Amino acid sequence: MKIIPFPIRGWTIVNWVALALTVSFAAIAIVHGFDEAAMRLAIRLTARTSCLLFVCAFVASALRRMRLPVTAWLLQNRRYLGVSMAVSHGFHAIAIVGLVVVTAGGGYQHDWGALLGYGFIIAMTVTSFKTPAAWLGDRGWKILHTVGMYYLWLAFTYPFVNRLPDSLAIYFPFVSLLVVAFMVRLAAFVIPRKPREKAN
Repeated sequence: MKIIPFPIRGWTIVNWVALALTVSFAAIAIVHGFDEAAMRLAIRLTARTSCLLFVCAFVASALRRMRLPVTAWLLQNRRYLGVSMAVSHGFHAIAIVGLVVVTAGGGYQHDWGALLGYGFIIAMTVTSFKTPAAWLGDRGWKILHTVGMYYLWLAFTYPFVNRLPDSLAIYFPFVSLLVVAFMVRLAAFVIPRKPREKAN
């Protein structure tokens, strides 16, 4: 598979995502302080960055069959996009904790579905590394990452759909992106696989 040159790849992706979110949180704190509005803004921001990073990892293998240059980059960096999504959702968790603190527990409702999502994120991130993946085995790894991916797709899609009446202009693009990503994954089951290109 031919990989086109691209300046950002590997752990650099993770580093830039972490830096961008750190700067964003600092900017929110400077402008808004540490109040409920600031925490909710940080929650919304990280929900959207996590969604975008998730979609990139979600469609990487399916888009591989189209053999477009950018899809080669996505596939090569799928692991790092997934880890970046975990980093983004780590910031999301920090913002949620901040909201609980500034509202004395009254600004956030307990959500078991979200906790399960975090469980999948942690498990999938840990098993993105060779040694834990080897402990899990190929079959276990595939089951975990397949079930986890589709659960996270639902975990992003459901709340965004519920927020469509609040702000169609903001949430419709995200819902559309998630739906298209799901359709791409489905299409991967029916599009014939092309022979792999020989390494140069």
